Amino acid sequence: MESSPLVSRSAPILIAVLLVIAFAAIQILIGGTRLLFAFPSYVIIGGASILALLTIRANSPKPDRICLVSAAVFCFYIGLRVLSSPVDYIARADLYSAIACLVVYLLSTVVVTSAKTRLAILLCMMALSLAHIGVGALQFRDGNNFMPIAFLQRFDYQRRASGFYICPNHLAGLLEILGAFGLSITCWSRLPPWGKLLTGYTTAMIYAGQILTASRGGFLSVIASSLVFAALSAFILRAAGKELAWRISLPAILAAALIALVAAVCVSKSDFLTGRAQNLFDKQDMRVDLWQGALQQWKLRPWLGTGSATYLYYGRQFRTERMQLDPVFTHNDYLQLLAEYGLAGAAIFLVFLASHVRAGWKNFRRLGPKRIALSSQLLSNALALNVGALVAVAALTVHSFFDFNMHIPANALLMAFVLGFLANSGVHRQTESNSPRWLRSSAIFSSAALGLALVIQSWRLLPGEYFTERARAALRDYDAPTTIIYARKGLEYEVSNPDLYVYLGRARMQLAEAMRDSVASDSFYNLAIPAFEQALALAPMDERIVLELALAYDGLRRCDDAEQLYQRALTMDPRSVSLHKYYEGHADCWQPKPIEEPSDQK
Repeated sequence: MESSPLVSRSAPILIAVLLVIAFAAIQILIGGTRLLFAFPSYVIIGGASILALLTIRANSPKPDRICLVSAAVFCFYIGLRVLSSPVDYIARADLYSAIACLVVYLLSTVVVTSAKTRLAILLCMMALSLAHIGVGALQFRDGNNFMPIAFLQRFDYQRRASGFYICPNHLAGLLEILGAFGLSITCWSRLPPWGKLLTGYTTAMIYAGQILTASRGGFLSVIASSLVFAALSAFILRAAGKELAWRISLPAILAAALIALVAAVCVSKSDFLTGRAQNLFDKQDMRVDLWQGALQQWKLRPWLGTGSATYLYYGRQFRTERMQLDPVFTHNDYLQLLAEYGLAGAAIFLVFLASHVRAGWKNFRRLGPKRIALSSQLLSNALALNVGALVAVAALTVHSFFDFNMHIPANALLMAFVLGFLANSGVHRQTESNSPRWLRSSAIFSSAALGLALVIQSWRLLPGEYFTERARAALRDYDAPTTIIYARKGLEYEVSNPDLYVYLGRARMQLAEAMRDSVASDSFYNLAIPAFEQALALAPMDERIVLELALAYDGLRRCDDAEQLYQRALTMDPRSVSLHKYYEGHADCWQPKPIEEPSDQK
């Protein structure tokens, strides 16, 4: 595909703008944790990948082939395992997140390779983080779960800041990535003094926001990443000579000590934050129970895992008595990967991670100590980005032991973009040629093909997800008629979504329970049963659907049918306190039904 030099030069800039819009949109829409809120960004990313075809003949620095291959193999394995997972719908989120991440990674590796362009994207993300922090400050001050977009609600995290996200741990994951780059850009980039001043101030705000999240995993990741940053900086300064190293190191150490002191004083002013900080290693943390459940799940199918998103089901089966919240995620990215994708998935991931750390370290030595020894120039935008990427990887590697940031599309996309820095530093080497034409072309065509598929599928599935969300919100507000309307509209677009059938069945049960006339009540119970049966056919491992169906049979006094379903549910979730309470209430099914007194006639 022929393109003019002007188009080849301007296309990466336009792609960078689209990436900024995509990253911002998915962050604002609760991190894309529901498909409806991820699809708009996926469409934009797909459009950017198609636009990359205009750069097919442009020259770019040579990427690390091992990194490219490992990324492709890892995402390909994820895709295959998703397609063979037992419940298509719940695995869908992992599939499209993996595709979008691979597209962003390829764009970062072979198209958006300019240090200035990458730097501009990160600075835009840092500016957006101030909006997150502003919202988080209000949440921390008032403790009322405030969200700036009214129809997006977060869980009850009291005073913990989550910004536009629904969980403080997700915001902590974002801020630790941006904080790593903020440190590196402030110290090692070639920005003018006023630019570094603004970047330094923003970085300080980012770490203040990190404190407001009260994320213990975030605290540990900041400590670990700060140590990595200090070690890398020491390597750089050693190459600059002892005199310059001491002149820079002493003020830096004093500044770091002062910042740490100020942070400690701020934390000590809040009993809430002090309690979280003092409880970093809580042996009674529920995460331990979740991790044990994941290990039990892994033992069922150690090589290939039980399938994408299946911890939702096995987490219930293997939960402990004290873990009564629905265990959707393990709060450990590594154990969830092991349980759902097996040893094969874990091994491929380790190769993927190791190859990028190796390439990043290789680029660091070339951009840092070796370059400084030859040129005596200490500052470099490419070096700042390389150091920031290594530090960000260290931060998220630690945090992933305690949370599930790689299952948050907004954070996963940003991290995919950052990993591209390690696979390709964006700097031409004098001793090597440009990236081979076939390699770059293959990466761009693959990105465009995946991006096109992402656009088509996002557009096709968007209406079903929209009506699913409207039905969910209506059911939450106990508006059964509206729930039924939206659930039925959703089923016109999407017949493989068990949630739509569940919402439809629950709404009909709400109407049944509201009826005073037994005949009318029974009619709604009878209508609810087929909806639950269709949901169960799509998700036979979902204990909540079995319970809903049992409750419907209880309403009809079909006690034997309900008993069988309760026993099935208890096998799926033997330690659920709420399920046992429902089963105790089931005993009333065999009691004689009260005789209805005839209403007075006028």
